[in-house]
Amino acid sequence: MRVINVIEIENNGVKGIESFGVFEEQFSQDVVREAEEAFYAKAIKNGFKENRNDIAEYIENGYWENDIYCVMIVWSDI
Repeated sequence: MRVINVIEIENNGVKGIESFGVFEEQFSQDVVREAEEAFYAKAIKNGFKENRNDIAEYIENGYWENDIYCVMIVWSDI
């Protein structure tokens, strides 16, 4: 099974981890979309002010950060 983890770091410490399991390949796009929405919501809540379309670049890079906060999106296997 694959897992998408949305990890929040604040002041150099882990603030939270939200995980999304991909159980069946046919539903993977739904899970990816849900994880990306969580990433976007957390970034907005913590200061992301750019256009919503710009978030795709940060998701592709795996993170968005400002001076005290970072949100990451990371794939893993179990």
